[in-house]
Order: sequence, then C-alpha cells, then structure tokens
Amino acid sequence: MKTSPTPKSAQQTRRANQDYRRVGFEELEDRLKTLMEMLADVLESEGDLTESIPWRGMPVQQPSKTPEDAAAMAQLQAICFEILNMVEERTSLKIRHRRRKDLGMDAEQGMWGRVINQLKAQGVTETEVLEALPDVNVTPVLTAHPTEAKRPTVRERHLAIYKDLVRWDRNKEDPVTLVDVLDSIKADLETLWYTGEIHASRPSISGELRHTIYYLREVFPKVIKKLDVSLESAWEAVGWDVKRLRDSAAYPSLNFGTWVGGDRDGHPLVTADVTANTLARLRKHSLRIYQRELKEAAKVLTHSPCADDVPADLTRRVLELRKELGVCGREIAATNAREPWRCLAYLMREKLEHPDVGYTRVDEYGADLDLMDATLRRIGADTSARNVVHPLRRLVEIFGFHLATLDIRQNSPFHDQAASQMLAIAGVEDAENFADWPEERRVEFLLKELQTERPWRPWTADADTEAGKVMACLQVLREHTKKYGSDCLGLYVVSMTRQVSDMLLVHLFAREGRMADWKDGLWVSRIPVCPLFETGDDLNRGGDVVRSYLSVPSGKHFLRNTPTDVKYMPVMVGYSDSNKDSGLLSGQWSLQKAQAQITTACQDAGARCEFFHGRGGTISRGAGPVQWFLRSLPSGSLSGAMRVTEQGEVIPRKYAHRSNAAYNLELLLAGVTSVTVANKRSQAGSNLGGARYQETMEWLSVESRASYRRLLEEPGFMSFFRQATPIDALERGCFGSRPASRTGTATLDDLRAIPWVFSWTQARYYMPGWFGVGSSLEKLKNDNPDAFVALSSMVHEEPFLRYLLTNVETNLVSADVELMASYAKLVEDEELRARFQGIIEAEFFRTGEMIDQIFGSSFAERRPRMLRTLKMRELPLRLLHEQQVVLLADWRASQKSGDAAKESELLNALQYSVNAIASGLRTTG
Repeated sequence: MKTSPTPKSAQQTRRANQDYRRVGFEELEDRLKTLMEMLADVLESEGDLTESIPWRGMPVQQPSKTPEDAAAMAQLQAICFEILNMVEERTSLKIRHRRRKDLGMDAEQGMWGRVINQLKAQGVTETEVLEALPDVNVTPVLTAHPTEAKRPTVRERHLAIYKDLVRWDRNKEDPVTLVDVLDSIKADLETLWYTGEIHASRPSISGELRHTIYYLREVFPKVIKKLDVSLESAWEAVGWDVKRLRDSAAYPSLNFGTWVGGDRDGHPLVTADVTANTLARLRKHSLRIYQRELKEAAKVLTHSPCADDVPADLTRRVLELRKELGVCGREIAATNAREPWRCLAYLMREKLEHPDVGYTRVDEYGADLDLMDATLRRIGADTSARNVVHPLRRLVEIFGFHLATLDIRQNSPFHDQAASQMLAIAGVEDAENFADWPEERRVEFLLKELQTERPWRPWTADADTEAGKVMACLQVLREHTKKYGSDCLGLYVVSMTRQVSDMLLVHLFAREGRMADWKDGLWVSRIPVCPLFETGDDLNRGGDVVRSYLSVPSGKHFLRNTPTDVKYMPVMVGYSDSNKDSGLLSGQWSLQKAQAQITTACQDAGARCEFFHGRGGTISRGAGPVQWFLRSLPSGSLSGAMRVTEQGEVIPRKYAHRSNAAYNLELLLAGVTSVTVANKRSQAGSNLGGARYQETMEWLSVESRASYRRLLEEPGFMSFFRQATPIDALERGCFGSRPASRTGTATLDDLRAIPWVFSWTQARYYMPGWFGVGSSLEKLKNDNPDAFVALSSMVHEEPFLRYLLTNVETNLVSADVELMASYAKLVEDEELRARFQGIIEAEFFRTGEMIDQIFGSSFAERRPRMLRTLKMRELPLRLLHEQQVVLLADWRASQKSGDAAKESELLNALQYSVNAIASGLRTTG
C-alpha cells in the first residue's frame, strides 16, 4: 500500500498554503516577464507598439490613435493576456502537484484524494462507495458558444505555445534543450502575431463542429486512463482494496454530448442535412480514436507463445478477420503470424477502416476486445490485459461508435406552429389555433392521439414549413439509428417549456416521424423528451408540469432506463434566462426551489431526476467553481446522473490542455460521487434547509427581483443599455454562427441572455451578476435585524447561500465603477445617463457593503489570491476599455454620417478590442 505524507495540523496547512501561493506568484511573474521580453524581441520591427507590452517592469504606453493602430494594439494585448492565461494555468498545475506530493493525496479540494478521504472520515465504508459508483453518470455537453471570440487557428497557436511551456519546465536544467525550447516559443509568438486574431466572417456550423470534434477526439480520450488511475490511487491511499475496485469495474460513468448540429432553437441554419452530416462526422471520428489506439496497442502486444499455447478462439477469430479483409487481411496475418494478439489488433484496425466489411455496431468491436482481454489472461498476461486492453474497453464505454450523443433542441412556439400545420393537413378542426387551445384541450387531444395506434401518415408537408422541418429532422434520426443503433441519441430538449402539452407534442411528432414505439397502449418517442425550464415563471411551474407528465397512463415509459435498472426523468434547468428575467439572487433561488419540487415529483413517480444544468461561462449564467456548485444543490436532487453544458468559450479554458482537462473532469466526477453518496446515505427527500432559512431566502428573492425589475422597467432603460454597452458592436461582430436575438427585434425579451451578459461584461458593469442583491440585504437589515444577523451565521452553514454570495462578490470585484462611468458617457441624453448611472452606482456600493457585513470581513482579507490576480490584469485592461469607449463613439458617429469606409474600419478595430478584453477578463457571455 502506498503511504501518504504525515498529516499536518490546520495551522501548518494554512501556513503551507500561503507559502505555495507566494511561490506560485513569484514563479508566474518571473516566467511572464521573460515571455513578455521575448514577445518584445519578436515585435522589434513594429516600433513603438512594443511599449504597450505589459508586465515587463516598465510603464505601458497609451493606445495610439488611428483605427489601424487601435486594432494592432488590441491584438497585441489579446496575445499578452492569452500568454498570461497559459502561464497561470501551468503554474496552478505545478502548485497542485507540489501540494499533493508534500501534503498528501487529500491536499487538493474537490479531487479524488480529498473526496475519498473525506468519505472514509465520515464513516462511509468501501462497500457503500462501490455500490454508489455505478449510479454515477456525468455527461458534459459541448455547445458552440455564440460569443466565442477566438478563431480555431489562433487556438492551435496557443496550444503550440503551451506545449513549449511544458517542455520548458521539463528541460529547465538542460541548457542545450532549453535554447531550442525558447527559440520555438519565439517562433510560435511570431506566427501568432501574424495570424489574424478574429473571425473575418461568422463561423460556420461545420467549423464549430470541427472545433468540438477536436476535443472529443484528441483531448478527452487521452485523459480517461489518468482519471481512473487518480481514483485508484486515492482508493489505495485510504487503505481500501484497489483490486476490489478493479474487479467490480465500478468506475463512475463519463459520457459526452453535444448541441452543435442539433440545436435549432432560433438557429435557422441548423437544418436536417446539417444534423445528418453531424451524426456522420461524429461516427467517423469515433472510429479514428480506435484506429489510433489499436495502432499503439499493437506495438506492445508482441506476445509470442508456442503454437500449442495460442487459445483456439483467438486463432479462429484471426482467421475469420483475415478472410473478411481479403488481400489486406492476408498481408497483416502473414506479417504478424508469430504474434497473434498484435495480429488481431492490426486486423481490427483494418476492419475499422473499411465501411463495406467494417464494424456496424460498437458491440461487435467490443466483442473482439473482450476476446483479446480474455485470451491474454488465459496465458497469464493479466498485466498486459489490464494496461493495454482495459483502456481500450474504457474508451468504448465512453465514446462508443458515436463519439458524443447529439441533443436536438427546439422551442415550444416553433412546435406549436408545426403542430398547427400538421393538424390542418390531417383535417383536425380549429388546427390553425392550436397554440391558443386551453391546456386541458391540448392534453386531452394529444393523449387521445398518443393512445391511438393509427398514425396520420403519409406526409406531404412543405419542407420549408415548421412541420416539414420537424419531420425532416426526425427522418434523419430514424435513418441513422436504423443503420447504426440508438447510442447516438441524446435528448430532445424543448426550450421554453410551459406546460405538459409541450412535451406530449414531441411524442406525437415522433409517432408521425416513425421515431416512436408502441408501449402498453402509448406512443413513446425513442429519443427521450427533456423539458427546459428557463424563466422564473416556468421554473415555478416545473414541479407541477413534471408531476402531471409522469402521471399520464403508461407514462413510466417516458423515463430513461439505465444499465443498473434505475429510471431517470431528464429535466433541464436554465441559468441564463432565469437570471436575465429576475436577477441573480431571485433566479438562483427559483432554480433551487424548482429542483427540489421536480425531485419530489420524480420520487413520487418511482423515478430519479437527471438534471441537465444549462450553465454558461459567466456567474450571471450559472458558472462558478464546480465543486462548490455541486455542494450547493438542494439535498437529494443529485442521485447519480447529471448533465451539464460546457459552452464554447469555456471549453478551451477548461479542456485545451490534457492536464487541465483531466483536472476539470476529475472535479466533476469526484464531486458528483461525493454528493451522490451523501444523498444515498441520508435517504431523505429533497429539501432546501431549515424553515427560517427558506423564509429568509424567499423574502430576499422577492425583494431583489423587485429591485432588479424596477431597473429594467424604468423608462429609457433599453436606450441606456444600448448606448452604454457595446451591444450593437457585438450584434454586428463575427462571434458565432447563431443570431444574437431570436426574431431580430431590439427588445429585452427577444435578446438572448448570452449577448445580454456579454455586453455588460465588456463595459465592466457585470450588472446582471449583482444588481438587486444589495437592496434586498439592506432592507432585511433595516426591517428585520435578527434575520440579518441569523443570515450572517447561515452563510457559513448553508452551501447554497455561501456559493451565491461568493459569486456575487466575484462579480462586484470584477466590475469597475470608473470604467462604468466612462461607458456611460456614450449615452447622449444627459438626464438619461445621470438617472441610470446613479441607480446602478448606488446599488453597486450598497451591495459591496452588505456582502462585507454578511461575511464579516473584506474581500482582500478573505480572497487574497483572486485580488492579486485581478490587480495583474488591471492596467492593460483599463487601457483597452478606454480605447474601446473611443472606438464605440467614433463608430457610431460614422454610422450617422454615412461614412461606410470609416465605419467598416472602426468595426474591425472594435472586434479586435472585444476579443482582447474577453481574453483579459477570461470570459465573454
């Protein structure tokens, strides 16, 4: 058994953490200064521009005047910030490794070492964890963020630089190699400078899919073994039997999903053909993983026993594959005649490359891997089976032949239009008014149809109508699954779900599209239907909607079955629109209540809820440290299975580099396991805490929402918003394939939550992430001082409250009141400007004061690391913001004057500016 370092006292650990933090910043600043000097050398021919390079220990030059110079300045700052981001990531990784080496496996918050150690300390037995692990199923779902600001080519250059940083760390004691590494970094920096930072046109869906596939094929498969080893090491470190873990194969399930090519909500470019192409490309690239890994496996499968010791079933399978593959098969068999396992690996690889004789279903490929494993063990090569074949089997479990499941998403109003058209074709009375039918009538009609075995087919709907588009999508799914199986299917997500009929309608579509099965007198869609509750009102109704849905006769068939015979009801909750609608505090509390109510509804129906958390890249859209997020969920709501969106801008930040990808996936897996075990032990239903806590939170939710809505409904608000933020530049920019609004109207309701948050972030207001919180807390303190004092105690006891207020504080310290005022000067009407800026600034200072009182100390005292991180970025960001304000004013003036050439030049500079600020803030929307 491995031994861990001697445990340290809390005081020793605290002192050690301070030392690691100090050393980490020293290393970061030293490395960063060297890289900035190298960048200055590379750009020597650019003249004065090099004086704008930060972190060199000298004054930074103010941006220059022309749009062309402004674009160059912004591009340079974007490069500098990305280098800083990479050095920060690399330094954090090194410090984590040192801490675990010096302080033990349990030194790092949220990782397997800490989680397993804590579970054992709480009295959880090895058997309990082994029984819980098969229930753990985590699915990160990759989406194409509409505000992704980086070109894929630029991301490739960043990856090359990061790899050089890794080589630098590994060869810092070797002066000869180090010279080569530094030269390589200089070359990479030069190439990056001459590579355009921004999209010249909006990214295509095909390009977004290529970006997504890169992570699914090149990053995630490479970290699976590392994740398993980390769990095994933590298991062994607490004295548990790692052989028992391996023999039980009770590793938590990890799968991946994607919305790219399937999300058609407000995205007219996602057609049936796009979905068909997406499914085909995902399948093709899954096979490439196995081709690559089999080639590597074959290099070490050189086992060559005498002919009599070669298992007969292995010999038989080699002969079968040789015959199937013709000339290629005979050549492989002849070349590897004395090494049967290597021969089998190469034959399997060849079979993957030939569609005519290749594997159609993943279980066929899995059977050959099982044969390889079993025959190796039969001759006593257990270690080879474990180290070579088991990792291949794990990849099959995770990626199958589909790489990632594809979700389909469409909104309920679109479905209502499609239903009206379909009902009209079928001759149903009053079909054109289907959207306005009372809910009781809609449900009665849909249930009658779903309980009728006869469909309405054949179909003649126009392909350009809503009905035609729905049917075309289902036809693509039917054809693909008929040939390759249903493993590729994710969920059919119904956004803007308001009522039960919105979900039942999808089952009717599936019946007509021949994508449904007749089960106990009910048509049930083969792709699970998942409601998406987004707005505050929809979240409040969510529990009742799910309860009614599952009470449908034979409604048990709506549930998703798992290999462990657990029945799950998938439900997606949206963090973006709930915040945009109600503000952060009210939106987050609505999500808490909805999850508790939905969990209870599922439990009453004999099922568990698989929550799908639609988290974005900013706190205003649900982001935050994942381990704290998981702990903040209502108790009982997480019972093993969880899906979570990973949005375009977040993906490179978390997963661009394998070491960081492994870390972030481990946080997810270990965190879900920890909460699942705790909920399984308690056996309690979902609850939100004590009565007094719930009463206080409900009061704060109502008050904060009222304050937030007063701001949004104040006359002139949209005019202030559209002038004081760069929303108009974002709408004109090339930051994603999807439009910024659903219908193109310039209203708050129509504006998507992502550009809403993006624009406030660029202007350094961060308003959606804190407004209304201060007013509600101040009112609580004045109206009910005892409740305010109690809340100050609860912040240390209630995970959700602490998570919420910590995130509010993060938004506050990321905002900048001086820069807010600079952007506000863009508002032409002085009265309008003064009125709204006064409201916002007053709430900003009020919220900061209230947060400090609740926590009992200042941000600087409690979070010194984040404070230092923010200060490093402050000066170059300030210069960029000042530049952006000037560019916005000039660009808007050029639009009014009709100077098209100048307008185009300034818009280009603005896009560089937006990109640079996003790099500095490490977020868009």
